[in-house]
This record gives sequence, structure tokens and C-alpha cells, in this order.
Amino acid sequence: MKRVSRLRTSAIALAVTAALSGVSAAVILAANHSITVHAGNLVLQGEATFSPSALPKNKTAPISFHGSASVATADGSHVPPAQTVHIQVDKHFRIESTGLPSCTVGKIEASSPADAMKACGDALIAKGSAGAQVEFPESAPFSAKGPILGFNGPSVGGYPEMLYYVYVDVPAPTALVVIAKLSKDSGNYAYRISVAVPVIAGGSGSLTNAEFTIDRKWTYKGQQHSYLSAECPDGHFFNQVEAAFSGGTTLSGILPDSCQSKG
Repeated sequence: MKRVSRLRTSAIALAVTAALSGVSAAVILAANHSITVHAGNLVLQGEATFSPSALPKNKTAPISFHGSASVATADGSHVPPAQTVHIQVDKHFRIESTGLPSCTVGKIEASSPADAMKACGDALIAKGSAGAQVEFPESAPFSAKGPILGFNGPSVGGYPEMLYYVYVDVPAPTALVVIAKLSKDSGNYAYRISVAVPVIAGGSGSLTNAEFTIDRKWTYKGQQHSYLSAECPDGHFFNQVEAAFSGGTTLSGILPDSCQSKG
């Protein structure tokens, strides 16, 4: 197995794995940075911002996020598909879904974007777009682009799942639903997010880029809520990610980043 390990980069690398998996679950960890990472034959690029960048020391405050990421190969060959992604979320971040409507896979799979929004629009947490590359044997590769819709999923074990709907022509219009499973972590981490990446075009397709925004806020029982929030007690965040690709390459690392404390 080929391993490119312990990449001590900005947490923007998490946004890159989001593009690879079709999931913006990693989104919540990225700070205000852009980066290019070379991992064997893979070239990963990403940019991300969250706002506000200054956060309270001793209590969480709502944040919004926008990120973009892409993956290519240095030699121009077909991008290998990601298979699994595991992310450990810093203990100073919070994901909340109290009072937020939820969606299920059955409501959005095999549907158009308009139908997915009609079925689960009140559970929307993220919007953006994604690109895919497909290469069938003995044919030239081609690319396709379509929307990403992120929905609050059902609660499992006390934690909400995240459902990421991706709609691309590969080669026929195809709706993919990626499930990001959230669970409790320990030590420096609040959560563990696990993703099994679905097969695209019978294994001939790979998601290659994504851009997305998470900024869901709502009112429940007279109280304001935000899907994402964070605090900054000491000016630092530490996150960890591991992504496995077809062909045996694994990208993993501890991803330190900074924040501004106020109050």
C-alpha cells in the first residue's frame, strides 16, 4: 500500500477530501486558507473561509463556511476515486440540529434537484456544485458538473447524519447520495465523521471538484440556532483526516490551524 502520511498542512486539506468524497462534512474544520498538496500522483487544491474569524473564548458562536476544492493527477491520467474518508473534528466545534427538519435517503435518491428540494428543502444545510470525471475502457475521458445539496439526515445514536446529494451526467443524469455518519469522539476531538464513497459509473467515475456553502440558521421554540458553531479558547484547532483511494493510496494527517479569540 502506498501511504502519504502526516501531512501537516492547513485544515483546508479537509475541504479537499470533501471534494473527493462528494461530501462537505470536512467543511466545518477549514480556516481562512488556500493550499496545494502533492500526494504521489495526486494534486489537491483547496480554499476555504469561515466567518466570523474571531470567536468567543468560552462559548460557541454561530459560524458560516464557504469552501472549494479540486483533485487532479500530475501526469494527466484519470483521477482515482476515493473510497472512504474519516474525519476527527476539533473539540471546540459544534454541530447542532435541534428543531431542524430531517431528510431521508429514500426521499432524494433517484430524483432531480428540483424534486430533492421539494421533498427536503426545509432540511437543507448546504448548497454548491461538484464536478466528476469518467473514463470508460478504450474511450476518452469526459467531465460533468452538477449541483450539491446537503441535507440534515436522521439522528442515529444521538447524532445527526449528513446527506449530500450530488447530481451529475456520468454519462446519463445520475443522483448520488453520500451519507456522512457522525459519532462521538474523545480527547482533542468532539466528533468522528465517517464516509463510504459510492461507486460512480460502475467504478469508472471520480468526483474531482466541489464548491459549497454551509450557513443554515433557524428558530426553534423562540431560540436562534446555527448548524455550525465554534469557540476559540486558545487560538488553535487540531483536526485529523484520513482518505483512502482506489489503487491503495492513503492520505492522512493531523491538521493544525488557528483562530482569533475575543472576549
